[in-house]
Amino acid sequence: MREFNQFIGGGGLGGLLSAALLAQKGQKIFLAEKLPFLGGRFTSIKHHGFEVPTGAVHMIPHSRKGPLGQVIQQDLQLPLEIRDLENFTVWFLPQRKPIRHRRFWGILKAFPRMKQRIFVFRNIIGGVRHSELHSESFQEYLEARTEDPYIFQFFNAITGFALSLDISELSVAAMYRFLRRLHQKGRPGVPIGGCKAVITALTNYAQQNASKLQKNCELIKLEMDGSQIESAVCRDLNTDEEFIIEANQYILNLGHPQVNQLLSKSHLPYRLPSTPIARGGGFVYRSKTSILGGSVVAQFPENKYVKGAVEPSASSPDLAPPGEHLLLTHQVFKSNDVIRDTRRARDELLTTFPQLREEDELCIHTFYKDWPVNYACQGKDLPNFSSEISNLFFVGDGYKGNDGWMMTEGVAYGVKRVIRHILANPN
Repeated sequence: MREFNQFIGGGGLGGLLSAALLAQKGQKIFLAEKLPFLGGRFTSIKHHGFEVPTGAVHMIPHSRKGPLGQVIQQDLQLPLEIRDLENFTVWFLPQRKPIRHRRFWGILKAFPRMKQRIFVFRNIIGGVRHSELHSESFQEYLEARTEDPYIFQFFNAITGFALSLDISELSVAAMYRFLRRLHQKGRPGVPIGGCKAVITALTNYAQQNASKLQKNCELIKLEMDGSQIESAVCRDLNTDEEFIIEANQYILNLGHPQVNQLLSKSHLPYRLPSTPIARGGGFVYRSKTSILGGSVVAQFPENKYVKGAVEPSASSPDLAPPGEHLLLTHQVFKSNDVIRDTRRARDELLTTFPQLREEDELCIHTFYKDWPVNYACQGKDLPNFSSEISNLFFVGDGYKGNDGWMMTEGVAYGVKRVIRHILANPN
């Protein structure tokens, strides 16, 4: 038996942020990660000299201004540089030059007609009382006010790239919270060295501050005493040895189906409600020339599948071999036939950028079913705290707090809520 202040199940970004922030406060941590690497989908694997991400796109959505950037540079003061993108967004439209803007309000430039700009300003950017429209989807909200197909395509490009969602899957309230964060916090940034540099910095910080981070280690059961968990049963996948960890609090960086399977197996009196999941994927391409023309987020409103792309090697050249570029795209799956949708998306991408060659495709990402394990639709996130078990907490992409923060920003926001609670109630 080993005794620690905190036990963390899952070594993705949420688990590692939790470990580092708790270790900073003198807490002794044990983290169990089932996979042979840490970081989950927020890291990368070296492939033909390229840092191919395991799911993310080597970017922090709001650079140094959002929750993740603040944890990295202000709370933990990690030696990690985050470089802002040159533009907020670049819009690629057929028969038009790319439209660039550095600030949120510049999205109006992406609408070719003045009537469209006025509609978007009055009905979207100008804001409405979204609390009164919580039962509507954003698509239903638009359908009641316009028939312009380009407006639907435009917003689907934004949500398809940033959230892996169609606007029919997003409530008006969730859309407005998301847009408000974009307006407040601005454009993304690239951590120099990419996702892996963030994970390496968090791992080193936690390990240097009394944390045990064990890979190839599966959490198989939680043991309860009264209203609290008293221990976690783990298995070393290298030796098949089982051992017990005792801690004050237990943080799970797992998706809600995996959490419920664990709770059921442990015979604990609590279950998370089900929540819809987001499904998306993308391509990783190499190129001898810059496809997007620099460090930008590119969006394709008139594409059916591929909604956006980034070229993080423009900000962090070490993500690609000398003289080469790394292009990452993202799409929403339109059906359950992932293979068919992926083929159609590839055809669309090669049509959008004829200079790309199919043989330069490094890999394909899919966000579907059991990988990654920890994700939920924007605005449908689950709570960070158990209502029945006082020392059980949840972090990760399924528990972002429903406050408009997207992706890794939401992960960091949810983690900080949990850490504040734990530090205020140490026993």
